Parts: sequence; C-alpha cells; structure tokens
Amino acid sequence: MSLPSVNSTDVKHSIAGFYYQLLIACNELVSITNYPNGYVGVEYGADIRVNKGNDRFIEAKFYKNDTFSRYSEAIRHTIYNFYHTYRTTKTSGTFNINTNVPISKSGIEFFDNWNKGDFKDPSDYIHYVKDCLVYEYIEKKPIKQVFEDFKSTHKSKFPEQKKPQYKSELIKQLKLDHKNYMKYIPHDILISDEDIFNFIKQVSFNFPTKKTEKYDSVIRLKEDTEKKLMILYPGFSVQQYENIRHLIMNSFLDTTVDTNNHAINVSKLDELVKNHEEDIIQLISHDSLVKTIIEIEKELVKYEKKLRVKGFSNQMEHILKVVGVCTEQWIQELKTHGEKTVNSRYLMSAEHPYPLNIIDLFKTMGEISSIAEDDLGEVQLVNLEGINNFGFTSYKEFSLKTTPSSSDREDEQTLITTFIEHSLKEQEYLKAIGDETIVFDAQCKICNYDKIEIENIVMDIARPFGSIVQQSFYQSFQYKCTKCLKLVTHDDKCSFANDIKKGL
Repeated sequence: MSLPSVNSTDVKHSIAGFYYQLLIACNELVSITNYPNGYVGVEYGADIRVNKGNDRFIEAKFYKNDTFSRYSEAIRHTIYNFYHTYRTTKTSGTFNINTNVPISKSGIEFFDNWNKGDFKDPSDYIHYVKDCLVYEYIEKKPIKQVFEDFKSTHKSKFPEQKKPQYKSELIKQLKLDHKNYMKYIPHDILISDEDIFNFIKQVSFNFPTKKTEKYDSVIRLKEDTEKKLMILYPGFSVQQYENIRHLIMNSFLDTTVDTNNHAINVSKLDELVKNHEEDIIQLISHDSLVKTIIEIEKELVKYEKKLRVKGFSNQMEHILKVVGVCTEQWIQELKTHGEKTVNSRYLMSAEHPYPLNIIDLFKTMGEISSIAEDDLGEVQLVNLEGINNFGFTSYKEFSLKTTPSSSDREDEQTLITTFIEHSLKEQEYLKAIGDETIVFDAQCKICNYDKIEIENIVMDIARPFGSIVQQSFYQSFQYKCTKCLKLVTHDDKCSFANDIKKGL
C-alpha cells in the first residue's frame, strides 16, 4: 500500500481496514435518495451517520462482541452526540441507534422499556444520560482534573483494591448523591431534567435478536449498491456503475480529511453520476490510493468467490472478520509508525509495499482459526513478545513472513538466507527472545529444514559481525509454512496445523 505520509489527520490513507465501512456508507447513501435533505457521514474508527433529513438522525454501531450493554462505549458516545444535537437545536425530530448485536440480558428490560416509552422511573433514564455525559467529560479539561482528584481520594480510601475501576466507582458515587453530577458535567452543557427527559423520549434503538457481522459479504454489498444505482440512473454499462461507486467511496474518503465537510448529501449523487466518465479517469491517473482501493477490492472479491466455490461458505464469515480486524490494526500501525517500518515486520526482500502479500498472511491465519476446535481469542498484531507480529489472545503468538520473490518461496536455503539477511538488516534479531515460531508464506518444505546450515549462512552474511549468539537465535526459531494452514491445501497430518486446530 502506498502511504506518502502518515500524519494523524491524513486518515484518507487508511483504506484497507476502512474498506467495509466505506462500502456500507456508499450503500446507505444510495438507499436514502427519497430524502432530498438526507446525508451520510463516516469517520475513521467510528460509525456511519445516516440523516434522512427532517431531523431524523441515525447512527449504526458495529461490535466485535456478541452483545452490547448499557455502558458500552459506542452507545454512550452516541447518546453524548445526540444529546448535543438536541441541546443546540432543540429539535423535535427523532434519534435512532442501530446495532449489529442484541442487548445483553442485564440491559434488555431497560432498553425495551425505553423503546416502548414505558418510563416507570424517569430518573433512571435521566441519570443514565448524565452518566453518558460524565464518561465523556472526565476525559476532557477542566473536568479531567476533577476526576483525577476523585481517583486519588478513592485510592486512599480503598488501598486494598489492586485495579480499581475508577469510572464505574464514580458512577456508583453519583447514584448516591445526584447533586455531584454538576462537578463532572460543565454547567453550560447540562440542561434541565425536564429537557433531558424530552430528549430521551425522542431516542429509540433498533437491535437484532442475534449478532450480524460487520464483515458481511463484500460481493453482496457491491452488487446491492450497483443494483440500486442502476435503478436510480438507468442506461449505463456495468463498468460505469462500478466506476460511479468508486467515485462515491472516494468522496467519503475525502470527507474524512475535510475539516469543513464530514458527510455526503443525497444531492451530490447527481453531480457524481453526471461527471463520472471524466472524473474516474482523472482519479485513477492522479491518485495512487484509488488504485490501491481497486486492487484490494478485486482481491477481496476473488477471495470470497474462491471460498464459496471451494465449499468454505460456513467458514467465510469468521475468516473475513479475522482478515478485517488484522487489516485495521495493520493500517493503524502504518499511520503511527510509517509504511517502511511496519511492512518490514512482515515483508522480506521487497522494495515496494506489496499489500496483498501481507493480506495473504492474514487470510491464512483466518482460515486455520476458522476450523479450530476452540476459540483462539482475539487477533493481536502489536505489543507481542520478541519478533512476533501476530497472535491470538487465548493461544499463541507467531512471526509471519512473506516475500514477493518466487525464488525465495520455492527453496528452503534461499528462503532462510533471505530471512536472516532481512532480520540482520532490520536488526530484528535484537528484539528476539528465542524459540519464536516463524511462519513463511512458502511453497518449499521449510518445516524439514536442517538448521545446522544456519551456522554457515550467518557467518557468510554477517561476517565479520556473525556471532555464536546470532547463530543460536536463528537455530532456536521454529520454521513453519502456511501451506498446511490454508483450507485449500490443508493437511490433516501436519502437526503444526493440528496443534493450532486443537489449541495445543
């Protein structure tokens, strides 16, 4: 992936992990064309905002967990956002929160009654809205200092608590003395209880009976969006509808870095369609990011089709989720540390980024984990031991490696040489703890490699800096390949693949 800069505001370059969100936003926009004042907004790492006009506000919330609770961060933050919209506009419109997961058992009655307008004790809901505000403002100045004082006092009163949950403890204290809400919400922000209750009556929730994944079918979203475009704007070719969709997605990307415009209005669709032939040519010619979008999209579509054709539809949802979560973390690292530093953790012997090679590594780990007997936990790419760059929180960590060179992938000696050269050049060996499992995307029998050969490789490459310590590190690593981990080439006799499947 080409990332010319990594400053914190340039989130337009975070396309891979952002892709699903953009596609959903695109679909939402073409779905509300009956509302001429409507708009759709999207933010990196946040959610999709759909406003159908006439003060109808909608936010879509996606969770990795199976349920959401009363104090889930995303719900709290949306209440906070909606509250401020209500406070500043005094709108009589409606506020709706859509989620992809059902409510937890502990919150069912609370939210069901909210949707029914059955407020037996309005103060319970009024205090809940205030709680949502408190959670936000204790992270902002000057309230942040008040919260720091609370933490110090609480710690002195309860020294036996090893890891106190300060925010939860604060909410408990506020329930005992409601007047203290004034300490944690700015006076000019807090409206009367009567106004808060009026706001509450304008808020509703839509939630499914069971979890639906954010990482749904890319193909289905693409086809549904382009089908809607065909109905709205008949007479174009299939390729033209795809181009129009790319232009809409690029417009959403532009809004993420535009401080004055955070959404796309329904009215902009006509303009995009009218000028699409000239705009798409100019865009592809001048914007390398759009090329990357198309490259990643084509790969995801081909990959999804491959999984279906090969009979792995049941595993597809799990695999796409792993690939998506990996990619989001990877992109966040690119933003923070830069392309060269981050990609070198995975990519050897490469002068260019080769994003699809890295995504192939994520696919493999998604595939093997999809047939594991037990849940391996969440995916983690950072804060791992040694030179590991991928881990399952309930299982093990690995160091995934790939190369664009077919010569490297097809020969054990060449592959190990490339790995050692790369790790010496990048000084990875200085971070190694020994005994890491190195997993190569390779076609050779690296699992059977005679590690005695490493002594000569290290001396040849690192002379005069080769050392016994370096040799011992490289010989301590476990060398494996991805071949048996992939569903299409999976080998039931492979001990490495079986260990992952069994969680050993």
